[in-house]
Amino acid sequence: MQVYVNGELREIKIASISTLLDVVTKVEVTLPPGYIMTEVILNEKILESNWYHNASKIYLLDEDKLHLRVEESSMIARQVLQNSKEQFKMLLKEIEEIADAFRLQDDTEANTKFIQGIENLQWFLKILEDATVLIGKPFDTIVDNDTSFTKYVNDLSKQLDRVISIQQQKDWIMLADILEYEVIPALEKIGRLYTILNI
Repeated sequence: MQVYVNGELREIKIASISTLLDVVTKVEVTLPPGYIMTEVILNEKILESNWYHNASKIYLLDEDKLHLRVEESSMIARQVLQNSKEQFKMLLKEIEEIADAFRLQDDTEANTKFIQGIENLQWFLKILEDATVLIGKPFDTIVDNDTSFTKYVNDLSKQLDRVISIQQQKDWIMLADILEYEVIPALEKIGRLYTILNI
């Protein structure tokens, strides 16, 4: 079986009956520290991003060709952070629009937007956290005005718990005020990350 890593043929010793998981695991131990697999191509077919879940059920034959793309995780993380910058701007605008919708007392539409907005915000924070860990600068090591980013994230999480509680009480005006005057400024503090990391 032929195994290529970034276009280079690798000598990988495998059993006559091997799974994709067996082969990938053998390749992973040969990678330099900090490198991760970003693409798997089996017989010229790019496998879906969730390929790993079925890797133990995919059997490989001697005539199969496996191409693996590997990249340095910190480079990928920087690209993810760069892409998330636009998401950050959209998120600020989205929260502002949610606050406006609650002020107009269109609570059905506002609640739908609110649920989606909270999910988007949680997703955004998870991406930031994972990416900063990959570039070797986790939140607790990044400081802004003598304040750790971990505190900024914790403050925002407390604000989110509070807005969810107020949303359940159906106090739409108070909810709009907290979103606009507390959540947005808390999120803007987290947005300083881009300047600190030169992104």
